[in-house]
Amino acid sequence: MIPKSENAFYLIHLVADLVIISLGFAVAAFFSSSFSSNYIDLSFLGYLLTVWYFSARSHSLYSIDTPIALVRELFNTLNCILIQLIAAVIFIFIIKEVEYSRTFVLLYGLVLCAILPIAKLVLKKIFVYLYGRGVLCKRAIVIGDGVTGRKFFRYVQQNKLFGYQMVKYINGKMIIRANGSAIEKINSIAIGNGQIGQIDEVFIAEPDSGAYQVEAITSVLTGYAARLRVIPKMNDQMLKGQPKRLTMLGTFPLISVRREPLEDVYNKWLKRIFDVLFSIVVLVGVCTWLFPLIAICIKLNSKGPVFFRQERWGRRNKPFICFKFRSMYSKQGDTDTDGKFMQARKGDARITAIGRVLRKTNLDEFPQFINVLLGHMSIVGPRPHASLMNIESVEVINRYLVRHMAKPGITGWAQVNGLRGESSDHSLLEARVAHDVWYIENWTFWLDLRIIFLTVFKMAVGDKQAY
Repeated sequence: MIPKSENAFYLIHLVADLVIISLGFAVAAFFSSSFSSNYIDLSFLGYLLTVWYFSARSHSLYSIDTPIALVRELFNTLNCILIQLIAAVIFIFIIKEVEYSRTFVLLYGLVLCAILPIAKLVLKKIFVYLYGRGVLCKRAIVIGDGVTGRKFFRYVQQNKLFGYQMVKYINGKMIIRANGSAIEKINSIAIGNGQIGQIDEVFIAEPDSGAYQVEAITSVLTGYAARLRVIPKMNDQMLKGQPKRLTMLGTFPLISVRREPLEDVYNKWLKRIFDVLFSIVVLVGVCTWLFPLIAICIKLNSKGPVFFRQERWGRRNKPFICFKFRSMYSKQGDTDTDGKFMQARKGDARITAIGRVLRKTNLDEFPQFINVLLGHMSIVGPRPHASLMNIESVEVINRYLVRHMAKPGITGWAQVNGLRGESSDHSLLEARVAHDVWYIENWTFWLDLRIIFLTVFKMAVGDKQAY
């Protein structure tokens, strides 16, 4: 658990980045002679600033909840710059503004790459120096008696950018033994002959062994000018691995047991906006001429409808109708003699000749861009399975339904890692589910772009698992 410390670093960090982006925009426009009307310039800049804010949030550049290492932060910054350049190209393409040339995009990227990483390094060094000398930070003490309190104290002490000067860790038993002089005991241990007013915050960890009552200590301290916050007791399992997210529902603290970046409304809308824009580009630019060609081939090859419709499960297990190009003979069923779901397999006699080509090249999945526009699916996410397969798999695969915490995707992390095609072997299905859960817990906008790139690459070079 991490304190929500409203310190100057994160606000100044955000403002500095937005100023540098504005400066980079102005420099690139000036030297490429790309200044157009004021309306276009301001709209373009506002659009780029908005894209930067959401992409930076998805990469945790301004998040105090998930502090990241310096190398990782620089890598994430470069990812956000790449997203800026892609966003700039999309904007120029949509508005068809001839004033903005390739030179503008190149200069804009060079300015951001040259200034942003250096500015972040300098700003971080400045604030670590200031916080290390007690400037702009809050003085705090931690009261506890075991694992939770001590780990919290060390964690905050080691992460200077939280903006705290950790004065002292105090064993709660010593406060209780002081009988009626708890405040004096805190003063003598934490700040010598000073006053409690010199402490900005007091963190009180719920005891691991029941050596004291939090209420008894908080009731004494509530009369003083120090912010009081209680650290809920956490067992060893919850303290392992990555930091858990603490949120509030009214007056109740809630601890998330897994990371869920796509539950964040900003991330959710960023992903949705990208899904809609990307789908429109594909449907208008590719599918308008590709769909008729594929439809003719399907009709000439076998009798039956062009599209295959099947019920699948989406987010929160909600059923929807998934669209695909038909790749099997229309009279073939999807269950065996025992009534169990029968996946397509290598050399499957149910697949038509044109169907083999469509499945090998993933072209059979293109109608699912319609599902994306309708909101049933996303471009990237866990691949949706047939409803019958879901019902059978949930009984034998641990955490199977966790993959339905996100919208299903046309492509996914499991697929680009070779886990596509038939998965009748439980070990293969378990591996696919593990990859899907990892994607849900580690989602970033950059990860989606990476998966899309790998999908296109595999379509070009061929995938041995596609049949």
